[in-house]
Amino acid sequence: MYEAFDQEATQSNKAQLLISAAVSAGKGTIETAYHIPQMSKYLDLINVMTYDLTGSWEGFTGEDSPLFARPNDHGDYIYFNVDYAMNYWKNNGAPAEKLMVGFGAYAQTFTLTNPSDHGLDAPTSSPGTAGPYTQEAGSLAYFEVCDFLKGATEVWNAPQEVPYAYKGNQWIGYDNPKSFTIKADWLLKNNFGGAMVWAIALDDFTGTFCGQGKYPLMNAIKSALGVSTPSTSVAPIITAAPGGGSSRGSGFCAGKSNGLYANPKNKNAFYNYANGETYEEACQTGLVCDTSCSYCNWS
Repeated sequence: MYEAFDQEATQSNKAQLLISAAVSAGKGTIETAYHIPQMSKYLDLINVMTYDLTGSWEGFTGEDSPLFARPNDHGDYIYFNVDYAMNYWKNNGAPAEKLMVGFGAYAQTFTLTNPSDHGLDAPTSSPGTAGPYTQEAGSLAYFEVCDFLKGATEVWNAPQEVPYAYKGNQWIGYDNPKSFTIKADWLLKNNFGGAMVWAIALDDFTGTFCGQGKYPLMNAIKSALGVSTPSTSVAPIITAAPGGGSSRGSGFCAGKSNGLYANPKNKNAFYNYANGETYEEACQTGLVCDTSCSYCNWS
C-alpha cells in the first residue's frame, strides 16, 4: 500500500495519501500484536486508543481514560493510563510526532453493588443503565453524561486528572472539557503528534445538553492545541408547518424518535434528529450512509 501511494503521488504530482492505524493502548496486546519499529516506517499516523482502559467488565469502578496511574495502582493496572501507553509506544520505536493521543467523548458506566460504597475501586454488579439515545448498557455519550450529572455527586480525581460521578446505584468515569484540556496540554509538552477522538458524534453536537456551547469537548482540544478551523456549524432545518409558519423537527423527521436517518435524496447526506430539531449533515467525501445511517461507509 505504501508503495502504491508513493507511486500514485509521483504520477499525479499531488501530496501522498496518508496511512494510519488505530492501535491498542494495552501493554499485553502491544507486545504480542505489533512490530512497532517496522510498522512505524510505513504509518503516517498511529492513533493510540487510550480509552476503555477500565470498564464494567472489571467488577469494580474505574476511569475510562485516566491520564496517570494512581499511587495505589498495582499489578497490570499500573499500565492502564494514557501516560504509560503513549510512552510505551514511543519508547519502543514509534516516533512521537506520529503518535496521536486518543480522547474518549463518552463515559464508562457501572451499577454499584452497594450505593453507599461509591469511590474508585468500589464493587459493581453490572454495567450502568443504558442512555436514552445511545441505548448501550455500560456507556453514555458525553451529551448523556451532562443529563446524568443533574443531581449527581461529581468528584475530581486529582491523581488521574479526570472526573467521576455517582447517583443512586449508578457510577460513571468520564472526561469533560477540563480533563480534555489537561490531556491536550500534556500532549504538547511531551511532543506527541496530535489528538484523535472517539467519537465526534458523542460530543454535545447541538449545544443543548451541557450548557457549554456546541462541541464543548472538541473545542477544548482545539483551544488547547491552538487549532483554528473554519466554522462548520450546521443550521437546523426549519420546514413549513401545517397552517403556515415554521416548525423545528417537522417534515422528514416528524414523528420520528431521536437518531440518525439516511437522506433518501442524497446518499452522502443524513438527518440528525435531536431534541425536536432536525440537522442535515454529510459523510466525508467518498463515503455514503448505510441503509439505516448508523454509520458512514465506502460507496
